Amino acid sequence: MAVPALLLAAAVQTWAVDGGTEGALVEDHRAAAVSIVVELPVGRFSTWAREHHAAEAFEMMDRDPDGSLRKRADALAAELTLTMTSRAATLRVSCLKTSLPGVLALVRDVLGNPRFDADELTRARHEQAILWRGRDTDISFRVRQRAARGLFVEGDPRLYPYEKPLAIVTDAKRLAATRDAMVRIPGRLVGLAGDITAQEAHDAAAGLLPPPAAEAPADLAPHYRPLVAPPVDAGGADVPMRRLTQVYLLAARDSIPWGDPRRPAFEIADHVLAGHFYARLWVALRHEGGDTYGVGTIDEGGRVPGLYGAATYTRLANAAAIEAKLREAMRAFRDGGIDETERADAIGYLTGRIAFTRQSPDQILARYLTERRLGLPRGALDDLVARAGRLTLQEVNAFIGDYYDPARFTMIRAVPK
Repeated sequence: MAVPALLLAAAVQTWAVDGGTEGALVEDHRAAAVSIVVELPVGRFSTWAREHHAAEAFEMMDRDPDGSLRKRADALAAELTLTMTSRAATLRVSCLKTSLPGVLALVRDVLGNPRFDADELTRARHEQAILWRGRDTDISFRVRQRAARGLFVEGDPRLYPYEKPLAIVTDAKRLAATRDAMVRIPGRLVGLAGDITAQEAHDAAAGLLPPPAAEAPADLAPHYRPLVAPPVDAGGADVPMRRLTQVYLLAARDSIPWGDPRRPAFEIADHVLAGHFYARLWVALRHEGGDTYGVGTIDEGGRVPGLYGAATYTRLANAAAIEAKLREAMRAFRDGGIDETERADAIGYLTGRIAFTRQSPDQILARYLTERRLGLPRGALDDLVARAGRLTLQEVNAFIGDYYDPARFTMIRAVPK
């Protein structure tokens, strides 16, 4: 597919805002709107973040006691979100170009808010406990939890999403101190996208954050442990759950990191296996026998291996049959690989999808931020597709024969208690 020249012309301009902050701009004047992103290099997998309760310090910093910050956002018609993922804390806000001065002032005040709403913190703490109890009946979560516990040792941050979270701290002063430290950690980024010139972007970024600290905390980076030795699947593992009327299956193993040289081959293989309605697993488990309404793969990896697997479900009476079919489909995939038509179709999908990631300046900036977060060089996501396109059918099938060895996958089942 040919990518329209207008989309390709929109590039990310970068510059040094100060010694600890990068600026990034995607200039696009087609619509009178601007998006602002402030990203801090601290995420939920960080030891420092856990010890200092950085998640609630960041995600609750727009909640002042009288709600004035949110009222200002509403008055500006600005959509502001605060999220912390495994590796980064991100503030995003979009607004009309005419509201930009007021929104920049709002962002500065949110990032420096000294008053956290104690009632909101208490509510969030109670909600956190309720949500965790609800995980006990979340079938998909319980299956993935069991798979993750088979891959990662205790204390590995990749287990954090599957373990009971630390209780939210309600000490507003403590959280404000943590937030103040967070916003000064070097490695920050201020991104702007949309109807804004380079000079306006430089001026906006220059006054948005306080001066950076001289260095980051020593324990800021996640401390990953070695993976558990890959087990030889001797039948899998059951997750007993009450009141089940269906059985849920996940054939799980460790994933391929984004920077791994095998990632291009993995992208092709995963698409052929379960990436579309007539992929291998869809045909084997849905179209041929009507064993399930749904099947797919999950990939929780990033810079390091995470959880990967093929998942499906069926009625209880059909449990043994669908497990046998899933195992056979995975074995046939390993042994026979894919054909040239499947390889070409997968490359067409991966190439064509690029255009859909460049429909707006926000998307172009987000793609750059994804590469930055993953520690990939600029343009690596597009280059990954190009490298996939250069792989021969024999090279892809060699990868499939090695990675999709059924003995490296453990079958996890949610079954009636």
